[in-house]
Amino acid sequence: MLPHQDAASLTVAILKKKFRGQIFLGSDNHPLSRQEMMDLVNKSGKFNKKFDKFIGTDGPLGKRLNNTKTRQVVGWEPKYPSFARFVESIS
Repeated sequence: MLPHQDAASLTVAILKKKFRGQIFLGSDNHPLSRQEMMDLVNKSGKFNKKFDKFIGTDGPLGKRLNNTKTRQVVGWEPKYPSFARFVESIS
């Protein structure tokens, strides 16, 4: 998971360094599966409606992403170190 603020700052960092022909993965420092992400949303109490279930997938629900290489090569860190911290910041 990567909030739009972090996605934007990563994009700018990549563009400033003029990387060409490379693919970078953006995610926070605590990889979660999609199911774990939605469990955090439900537990947060910040939303009126509860997430029930996924109706379709483009891959396994337990897949986790790690962007250590991106952070090292680009020299970038997300503003929100985890999805849980991002959810906590929502008013």
